[in-house]
Amino acid sequence: MTSNKSLLRTLQSTEVAKVRIGNGDCITAKEKGTIAITTNSGTKTIFDVLYVPDIDQNLLSVGQLIEKGMKVVFKNQSYYIFDAAGQKILQAKMRGKSFLFLPFEEEYTAFPTKLNDMEVWHKRLGHCYQQRMISMKKHDVVRGVPPFTNLLPNCNACQFGKQNRKPFPKSTWRSTQKL
Repeated sequence: MTSNKSLLRTLQSTEVAKVRIGNGDCITAKEKGTIAITTNSGTKTIFDVLYVPDIDQNLLSVGQLIEKGMKVVFKNQSYYIFDAAGQKILQAKMRGKSFLFLPFEEEYTAFPTKLNDMEVWHKRLGHCYQQRMISMKKHDVVRGVPPFTNLLPNCNACQFGKQNRKPFPKSTWRSTQKL
């Protein structure tokens, strides 16, 4: 289950209307979809992931993963999910007494797969700006670049790199004598 709709590649209606959570309450599941997880051996998918906007964290059902042919291992305060071929799909560390699945943190390997061509090539070319990429395509500087139809969305790494340091505050107190 996830409350982050951007993780889901596909969305469709679901027959599951209510989901019972750990404290016994029932919450509403709106839709279901597929999450793509990028690994060293390729992209793996988890099917039938419920979109539940009212939960505050992503939850994985160990029982359902095992039913789908995956292997789940708990070891050294981490959990590992392997597919049927034995390839590692996901690894996450324990926090408190829970194993949280937070796909946008560095230690996890699950990512949404909805990237436009402009964004992919922006990252491949070292965060090159949009006009430069269009010019490179126009002059055939780089092979394999597709025609860009979308605009480049805001890139957090580029925004962070352009920030200036704020000046030191002016002091209102000055010493009148040597120490």
